[in-house]
Amino acid sequence: MDSIIYQDDTNKDIWLKLLLAIPVLIILGTAFYLLITNDVKAAIEMFGVVVLILIIFWLIFPKKYIILDSKVKIVLGGPFSFNIPFKNIKTARIPKGITSGINFPSSFSGKHAVQIVRKKGMNVNITPADRELFLKNLEKAMDDWEKYYSRGTA
Repeated sequence: MDSIIYQDDTNKDIWLKLLLAIPVLIILGTAFYLLITNDVKAAIEMFGVVVLILIIFWLIFPKKYIILDSKVKIVLGGPFSFNIPFKNIKTARIPKGITSGINFPSSFSGKHAVQIVRKKGMNVNITPADRELFLKNLEKAMDDWEKYYSRGTA
């Protein structure tokens, strides 16, 4: 079982929340309008769509970024998480320019962005609350992991 080396919350950005709230508010407004016009069945369906969207947002947005002794774990909603084993990480860095890959952002702010460049698969972009401390701890954990496995003990 992996030991926790470092754990960081996501950087929460009001602008991302506001952008994601727009479709929810539009659908809610439509649902209330349908209630006023006595189309109750359609209104209930619209409320159901809002609930579904909110559940999806809760499931896919990162809650924490955890550095374990052999991987980086991105904790999502419910029982879901995304793991990146150290053996598949080429480097972790501050992104330069426009990046592509798998995005687990919680913020539009580039001040918190970290790009994990993988050897196989797409790069992963995250936004920890303390980027410098996250990168420092990840580098140390990967160095320790590399030393352990380079001795041939595993």
